[in-house]
Amino acid sequence: MNVEPFNFGFRISEFGILNPQSKIRNPQSGMSLIEVILIMIVIAILAAVAIPRMGFDMAPKASVEGAAHMVASDIRYAQECAMSTRTSKTITFSGGNSYTFAPSNNLDPSGRLPAGVATSALTLTFNSLGEPTTGGGGSVTVSGSGGSKTISVSNYTGKVSIN
Repeated sequence: MNVEPFNFGFRISEFGILNPQSKIRNPQSGMSLIEVILIMIVIAILAAVAIPRMGFDMAPKASVEGAAHMVASDIRYAQECAMSTRTSKTITFSGGNSYTFAPSNNLDPSGRLPAGVATSALTLTFNSLGEPTTGGGGSVTVSGSGGSKTISVSNYTGKVSIN
């Protein structure tokens, strides 16, 4: 009677302890790091060729949206300056790609929009409470080749919103 001590149905190999009932028959199956890198390179090349052909040109739309957010931020800046200095502050949109602040100081934003983006004409004056004066609020439209966005200023509250 040839009995092996402590034989529980497992065998020890160079890959560790193996269970003979295991579904894994080839412990070396899988992909090497080089194969994974090559597949990623092929996918990147295909994406670089395919995406420009799909017609996604997001730059003009992003330019208009960025300019709209900049204009809204500068309107809020004029409003906050009026409240912090307890004087009136005016922002004037001339209808081109620039706008001005009055009274101006060295801390005012540049008031320049990217090339190809323009605003409608509007003058907003905020009092010391941050409320729009002289006719209430209004709206200014930022437009370019990527579309247009409207920035509205509420009559009594001075709330600035982008539509």
